[in-house]
Amino acid sequence: MNTILAAPPASDYVQDTESSGSPLGDFSVAEYVSFLQPENPTDTEATLNQDGFLSGFGRSWTQQSTNRGLVEIVIAFQGGSGARKWLASAEKADHGGQYYERAISVIGISPYYGVHYANPEEPAYADVVSFIKGNDYFIVGFVSDADDLGDSAAAQSRRQFDFAPADSIRPSKWPENAHSLSAGIDSAILPATLAIAILLIVLGAGIALFIRRQNRQPAAVAASLVLMSADGYYWWDGQAWREASRSVPGGAQRSSDGKLWWDGRVWRPVPQSAEEPQPPGS
Repeated sequence: MNTILAAPPASDYVQDTESSGSPLGDFSVAEYVSFLQPENPTDTEATLNQDGFLSGFGRSWTQQSTNRGLVEIVIAFQGGSGARKWLASAEKADHGGQYYERAISVIGISPYYGVHYANPEEPAYADVVSFIKGNDYFIVGFVSDADDLGDSAAAQSRRQFDFAPADSIRPSKWPENAHSLSAGIDSAILPATLAIAILLIVLGAGIALFIRRQNRQPAAVAASLVLMSADGYYWWDGQAWREASRSVPGGAQRSSDGKLWWDGRVWRPVPQSAEEPQPPGS
């Protein structure tokens, strides 16, 4: 998923290798819930799994000339319906946040919502745009210690929308298209405590990441092109889920002795009679 995030808008943005809040590299549903820190983690994780959370990936940069921060996050859902449910829940939560000031308009992407946060006492300001493309949920946010962000978030969001593929899972494989779902099953509305937690991504931990850098702790940055299921039992070949215990992705990194392969988070043993995956569409 690291290949579908757009580059920063200028050459003097330097990629961060340490995190104090917003996720860097691959993250699972459990890791996502852990850094959100909701009041009821079990219910929140169940909601995300019900919506079809598969995996997430995040990056952040700091502009050397202004100390302005840029955060980009993508979360893959099993289908477009689940991604849109999460977008709607997040929008409702963000609009009720303590530092919410106004909405941000973006032309050329849909569905989306944008918010401008302001905390003059800090001072800290953030413009964040969230949108859906296919089955993927994107967040593009800028953080600054001055109210000078202008249309940065809107412009970068359009750049990200244009850069991203139409989807990371073909629509024919989405749950809502593959089979009929039971009527009446809907995602739970995020509790107010989670709304505050989502807001703190950009106004709490996000600000610490960009403005108070001296207190940061190192964090490993994972980079992998392998899309794993939330439970870690399967990997996605572009058309279908394959058992990780029986086959190895063709492009997966292997250990020097060839006995292990890297799934983006852990080393896995290569099956003795590993099935060789066929290219999608063959």
